[in-house]
Amino acid sequence: MQVQTPRILIVDDDPDICDLLRSMLLREGFVVRTAGNGLSALELIKRDDFDLMITDIGLPPLMDGVETVRRARECRPALQSLFISGGGECRWDDPDRDNFVAKPFQEREVLGCVWELFSRNWPRHGLNYR
Repeated sequence: MQVQTPRILIVDDDPDICDLLRSMLLREGFVVRTAGNGLSALELIKRDDFDLMITDIGLPPLMDGVETVRRARECRPALQSLFISGGGECRWDDPDRDNFVAKPFQEREVLGCVWELFSRNWPRHGLNYR
């Protein structure tokens, strides 16, 4: 089985949040891309294979984070998701493939959720643990 480095897409309309998440995930050795809204994220999903999407629930119109993940899963059914929100609303699309972290968050909290999500399906994905 070929081993690959996990690929993560961050979707948030706040560039500071994108930069913060991107920096912490790059330090962990992940391949990371960012998008500022749901439509841009879907374009990236169509062109590239991501293992995890970290998305703000409160994305600007036309799609919130939950709808973005639902649409992304139409072409990438195995996509896992970590939802983030400053509104305190704990939501997700599929409890078997998703998790949630409230803003403001701690780095260890986000990284713990990311690694936990990957560990759920590690053998099936053949991802590289470092």
